[in-house]
Amino acid sequence: MRSCSDVHNFLSEEDIPHEIIHLTRHCRTAARAAELLGVCSAEVVKSLLFLADGTPTMVIVPGDSTVDAGILREVLGARRVTLAKAARVLETTGYRPGAVPPCALKTEMPLVADPRVFEAPVVYCGGGTTTTMLKIRSADLKTLVRPRLEPVCART
Repeated sequence: MRSCSDVHNFLSEEDIPHEIIHLTRHCRTAARAAELLGVCSAEVVKSLLFLADGTPTMVIVPGDSTVDAGILREVLGARRVTLAKAARVLETTGYRPGAVPPCALKTEMPLVADPRVFEAPVVYCGGGTTTTMLKIRSADLKTLVRPRLEPVCART
């Protein structure tokens, strides 16, 4: 299983400025992470593994949003899109659900990002464990992961 060390080492090798923040408690949700960090939940990035006709795709959205599976299905041109179960998340990414970063993944895969992810100058992502968060400039994250930008958040 991967950890925050893998995230840090990957970003250091890529020469990307970042910080791994160690939390005082376990945290598996964006809302809880925002609370512990003292930031707005929109500044927390959720990294979610979806299966599009069985093919893994990472989707990142702001912490105050959810993915609209219908929109994602259309964007990916898939017949069926489902959120991966915990065992598949660990197997595919190398990280436990609630700790998945948007980079340094075990398996390379397409990455779709809602454009709102990059609105805040700095964002907080899963840091590799449920007690760590990755702090990174959103512009650096965008350059690093080279996402397909699509508005996949559910409309409220």
